[in-house]
Amino acid sequence: MQEVNILHENEKRYPRFNGFGEMLFWSYANLQMLVAANNMGKATYDRQCYMIRAKAFKAYKEGRWQINDLFKNNIWKMQSDSFCLYCGKEVDSKQDLTVDHIFPRSKGGTNDMDNIMFVCKQCNSSKRDTDLLEWYFEKKQMFPPIHILAHYLKNIYLYAKDNDLLGKHREEMERMMLPFNYRYIPLDYPQPEYFK
Repeated sequence: MQEVNILHENEKRYPRFNGFGEMLFWSYANLQMLVAANNMGKATYDRQCYMIRAKAFKAYKEGRWQINDLFKNNIWKMQSDSFCLYCGKEVDSKQDLTVDHIFPRSKGGTNDMDNIMFVCKQCNSSKRDTDLLEWYFEKKQMFPPIHILAHYLKNIYLYAKDNDLLGKHREEMERMMLPFNYRYIPLDYPQPEYFK
């Protein structure tokens, strides 16, 4: 498995972030680069991919682009077949799936559809009230699937926007009780071939 720096250890590799919002936009721009590379059938990132990321990051920072709401993601969840959204395991019927809260209820997560995933009992009992990305990276030792990461980053963005967190700096974030662990938001993404 390709190693991914998830804990922001080598910050010289990243742009200088003016607050949490820019860090989140960088991760989302990387996600857009990954999706574009996959759509173009690329196994590795190239100059065109990095240009897509740069354009997206700049547009998000300047407010010209917005991260969309979760409407389409929720439609996809409702229409998905009988399989766990976290691990992909097939089950006999949707009734065999359990409800997991992306932001755990014990940390202030709601019962809104935006915060719910339909998952197998094994994933639900393994994750418990752990941060979703922390669970993927630490417990499952893998980068989350693209659709899960997109949903999670949108949830964080909407929460951050509603709670005036986008301009906060790391020191401020460290002192806050948040329903997510911002340290696990990926700043580096695996090459597209990882997701094949």
